[in-house]
Amino acid sequence: MGKMALILMSTVSLLSIAACGTGDLETRTVVEKSGKKITVMDNASESVYTQLKLEGIDKLDGVRGMDWLSDDTLVVDKENTLMTAVTVEGEKRYPHNFYLRNLSTGKEQPLKESEKSLGFALLSPDKKNLFYKETYEATGIGYIMNLETGVTVKTGDAEFMTTEGEWSDNEHVIFPNMEGDILKVDLSGNSEIAVDTGVTYVHNVVQSGSKIYYVAHEDSQLIAYDTESKQSKVIKKDVMWVIPSPDGSRLAIVKRTAPTEMTLFLCDDEGNEQSTLASGTQVFGTSWSPDGSKLAYTTTAENGKENRLFITEVETGEQTPISDDMQASDKLRWSPSGKKLLTSTAVLKDNTYQFIAYVITLS
Repeated sequence: MGKMALILMSTVSLLSIAACGTGDLETRTVVEKSGKKITVMDNASESVYTQLKLEGIDKLDGVRGMDWLSDDTLVVDKENTLMTAVTVEGEKRYPHNFYLRNLSTGKEQPLKESEKSLGFALLSPDKKNLFYKETYEATGIGYIMNLETGVTVKTGDAEFMTTEGEWSDNEHVIFPNMEGDILKVDLSGNSEIAVDTGVTYVHNVVQSGSKIYYVAHEDSQLIAYDTESKQSKVIKKDVMWVIPSPDGSRLAIVKRTAPTEMTLFLCDDEGNEQSTLASGTQVFGTSWSPDGSKLAYTTTAENGKENRLFITEVETGEQTPISDDMQASDKLRWSPSGKKLLTSTAVLKDNTYQFIAYVITLS
């Protein structure tokens, strides 16, 4: 199996497969924009649309959306055909590099070019630095690039999983190594062990305020490490993902609640459940809006043919169904204004995987 397919498997294998109870969702319409069509769902309950409306969905072929530089500019990943191709399984493949794409004009300009494939880019909260990986199948080496100067530093020589790594603040990234330690690296590339977990494998590492959350052990314990008290506490078991709200006061937690069922809970910062938002075979892509008022997430039916995207108003529980045929391989990402959503998927075409990015505009 080629390198590209293995990289895709490392993310696509995380896809949500769920069937949520969403009421009457039988009416469907088709949104057409830039010559592309995608089915969106309508809901007979008018109250669902009192806070949020779908303006349109743009489909961007051939690119993988990474992050928002602004509401009109994306960091995207695509093949760089100006570089030297390598032959894999009889096919020529070009390295994947980063570009800035202007949504108004559709034009792209190179952001980071390399003879090696790059991926999994994430901008710092202040949009001044880019954290990314030089990818080797499902693992990679981390780098941080200053967007103003173009200067790049390595986060370390050891490989780690490409799906791991988050900004803990504007000046540090945090991720687990392959030995189970949680590392924190600054903009100069200086590294320290933030948490000695005492186990050989952890994942879903994210920091919110003084707490570092991570999932460990065979029973998928969600552990909170307090950087001030230096104490760790198990707050939940059977956890797949934890997503802290922007202010850190709440957690969106996806748990395995049965052998073939996952449930998305809204919890306080100690993991105490406040409400249930969705359940099904799996739930994926969960992301908070910048103001913390909404949660976006995707579900996929057990048959694998219905891929649904929802947005829930956290305080009222009102749910807006966006689409029932949009498969998301990556985490949903909100634009700075909270008026747009970005996600990507990969489809098999001509015996090779090709990326598609979706930009969802809301009002």
